[in-house]
Amino acid sequence: MRLRSVLPLALGIAACGDGENTPAHTHELDKVDAVSATFFENGNREYYTCDCGKFFSDSEGKNEIQKDSWVIAAVGTTADAFDAFTVYNSKSTKGTKGIVCNLDTDANAGPATYFGEADKNLEWDGRKTTIGFMLDLSELKENDFTIWDLSFNKKEGDEFKNTAEYELRFGIAKTAKGFVVCDLFVPGVTFNAETDLAEILKSDKTFDESTVSVSFEAAIDEGNVMTYAITVGDVKMEGEGTFTCDVVGFRTLWNAFMNRNGVEAYNFTRS
Repeated sequence: MRLRSVLPLALGIAACGDGENTPAHTHELDKVDAVSATFFENGNREYYTCDCGKFFSDSEGKNEIQKDSWVIAAVGTTADAFDAFTVYNSKSTKGTKGIVCNLDTDANAGPATYFGEADKNLEWDGRKTTIGFMLDLSELKENDFTIWDLSFNKKEGDEFKNTAEYELRFGIAKTAKGFVVCDLFVPGVTFNAETDLAEILKSDKTFDESTVSVSFEAAIDEGNVMTYAITVGDVKMEGEGTFTCDVVGFRTLWNAFMNRNGVEAYNFTRS
């Protein structure tokens, strides 16, 4: 929220004029409140603007700053994304671009993040939304694989809970000829290394690039029917499912299972 605080500050001719060719200017400053960065959205430090086009860090207009120097990067768009994956990340490490996902064998899972530290919910009204990220698969060897998953929330009383009905899920495996990707929005996926790999390898959807963009796109209509698209590189997989409950938000984004270290995810976005 932007709050206007008009502060007439006489800073003298030297501040905005040369005393001969440029008339003196008295700054009238608008205050822009500080906003914390979130997982998907940039924040900003408190700063002040003037209609002359200058920016200041203080209410007296003494400390001029450069445009956008107040920006605090969204957690998901930097290597600091690692710090947001606080649920199953004991075996994972901070990478040069994001988070290097390693398997926690006790939890049978890689790193995960709850959306919202306190309530574990990222509010969603069902309108078409895309959550995406980049994925570096260059360390995978033949028959290595990774599974990624986006889950949803319902609300019971004041508490947000996993719908436990549908989760958007896909798997990628490395083969001798490249990579194969599979939509795992199907019954019977048990997060078992042998059966999951077999399911992924059934797919005829392939790609060659070791670094790919990934996105989950979903929308829910008034009848609780969710239509979705999962895109990995140039491969797009679509489907639908009907919830018996009202979906109110996104709960987690996580690396549900992988059988090799070294997959790095970074630049998480929401649109």
